[in-house]
Amino acid sequence: MDKILLLFGALSLVCMLAMMFFVSPGEIGPLGILIFFGMLYFVFVGLAVFGCRLFFSLRGKLNKSKAGNIRKKSYYYGVVLALAPVILLVCGSFGGVSILEIGLVLALEIVMCFLVSRNIL
Repeated sequence: MDKILLLFGALSLVCMLAMMFFVSPGEIGPLGILIFFGMLYFVFVGLAVFGCRLFFSLRGKLNKSKAGNIRKKSYYYGVVLALAPVILLVCGSFGGVSILEIGLVLALEIVMCFLVSRNIL
């Protein structure tokens, strides 16, 4: 699973950069913009899973009772945490990001992380 995530993340990053340099949003259309945001999500999932894995491994070294199934936890939390930058970028494309929108995205992330911690999501 790690190799597939790394492959999709790297491929998405390369395709996304190519789209940014060679195509304008007017030329690509709504479907292209949706594909762009999907690839952006894959890139952030890879980064978030890596960050969560680092966090959980460091926490496991500090507290041996909390060490358990780091891979599974990092995938679940990474998928949830990767939504925040994409949502903020979408909000920014509609006219800017305000403090209220940042607070709402933060509240959404807290609720989703709570649901993941209770094995509901």
